Amino acid sequence: MNHEQAFLQAIREHPDDDAPRLIYADWLEEQGGAVRAARASLIRIQCRLAELPEDDPARDALEDEEADLLAEYEAEWTQPLQEIAEDWRFSRGFVEHVCMNSDQLIAHAEHLFEITLLRSVQLRVPRKDFPRVVACPQLRWVETLSFRGSQLNDRALQQLLVSPHWERLTALVLNRNAINAPGVRALVQSSLFPKLRLLDLSWNQGIGNTTARLLAQTDRANRLQVLNMNETNLSAEGLRQLFETPNLPHLVKLEASRMTPHWNPDVAPYRGLSPLKLPAQLRCLNLSNSHLPAIPDLFDSVLPNLRSLNLRGVNAIEQQIESLLSSPSLSSLTSLDLGHINLGSAGARLLADSPYLVSLRHLDLCSNNIRDVGAKALVESPHLRSLRELALAGNGIGGPGLKALAASANLDQLRMLDLGANFIGGDTVRLLAESPHLCNLAQLDLSDAYLEEESARALASSANLARLRTLHLKKNLLGDGGARALAQSPRLSRLTKLDLNDNRIGKAGAEALAAASWRRMRSLDLRGNVFTDTQEALLRNRFGKAIQL
Repeated sequence: MNHEQAFLQAIREHPDDDAPRLIYADWLEEQGGAVRAARASLIRIQCRLAELPEDDPARDALEDEEADLLAEYEAEWTQPLQEIAEDWRFSRGFVEHVCMNSDQLIAHAEHLFEITLLRSVQLRVPRKDFPRVVACPQLRWVETLSFRGSQLNDRALQQLLVSPHWERLTALVLNRNAINAPGVRALVQSSLFPKLRLLDLSWNQGIGNTTARLLAQTDRANRLQVLNMNETNLSAEGLRQLFETPNLPHLVKLEASRMTPHWNPDVAPYRGLSPLKLPAQLRCLNLSNSHLPAIPDLFDSVLPNLRSLNLRGVNAIEQQIESLLSSPSLSSLTSLDLGHINLGSAGARLLADSPYLVSLRHLDLCSNNIRDVGAKALVESPHLRSLRELALAGNGIGGPGLKALAASANLDQLRMLDLGANFIGGDTVRLLAESPHLCNLAQLDLSDAYLEEESARALASSANLARLRTLHLKKNLLGDGGARALAQSPRLSRLTKLDLNDNRIGKAGAEALAAASWRRMRSLDLRGNVFTDTQEALLRNRFGKAIQL
């Protein structure tokens, strides 16, 4: 074993410790050469970013350096991966996650784990290949294993569970498969189950109350922290068992959106049931698009640890919304999603007046018909000054509401703003682009907002939007002139994702985009526009895998 292999082995054996990574970075720099020095810089930058809060002002410069390094060197660093994996992700200086199919894993496992420090693998596995995956000894280093959409049934799951190689596995993702209660019973009885901290069973239609009962009654789930049962046949009775069992003492996140009890999907399954009682340790709860009892019934007990609540698409009347927003259980909340619940301007005013939302960082009120009155109340609220992300798409907001938003000093720390599908247009875009209160935005969505070429020019020339990394402008009328303005803008050099889907862009726009100096672009969506084969080839040659046509 040479020096480099010894360094990598030390990192692999202590994956959560930054010290071996930083020692390796020093060694790389000592060896000389631009490529090694750049890799040393990436390790140090990503280690630093991993420990910084999301709203730390130091992140901007570090993220810029990170994006520049990846833009210049990622292809070289990952060259051995490009014929093996479909996608990958760097974490703290190393590729720690890959997405691939089982044939590639089986053929290249030994080499793959020599050139990476994989901790997370997403596999697409045909049913016939599960025995070969089980036999792969290199998977002993993996902590998160995903079989999303892999034709996994109960028998295949039972085959997986007998593997002796799940030494580090603590997160198992089984979503979009064909798993039923017998498979879950085998999982619960396996030697793997007591190690799990995360279990994702979403989008398995055979999962329901029987599975909830198995999880609630076993005494082998006391490490489980995250449980995802989205889009399953779970009902309120299954939820009750998960909430009230003493056997899930560390469950802090429960995803149970779009519950669709198969026995009668057209009838609300909660009628006549007593209120659900939520466990006090719960931090994150997602019950979006599910039939629920009256919302206040969820908050009969105080939830001092609740940080994230998603009730998107839940039917509620004004009195229930008022009771929810007056609950002390929301006092520690940092993320709230009440999209698609017909909040209206009155509900928006209730939310703006709530004294319990002062810690809120993320607020999603998409498609609530809050109009200008509601938008004005929100952005002027003395209780919503900590917002970092605000989603107000599809709310019928026009000039007065957007003018209040652009003028609000409460939004000085905003990093994400979604105003898609509102009545915006050119004049209002100029107000937003000139607002000094939006100068920290990293993500802006103005999709389906009646924007034309002049709107693109206003965005492209704004010094206040120079921090943007993601810009969504789909379903507008920007045309070739708008595409050219964006492509030639020196202000938008930080962009890594740009969505121009369905914008009537043609030959001149394609040529302008292909000539853009974007070094960091990782996703450029030009679907819905009409290009010739020559123009498509030009764009693919310029942007490679980043382009969507």
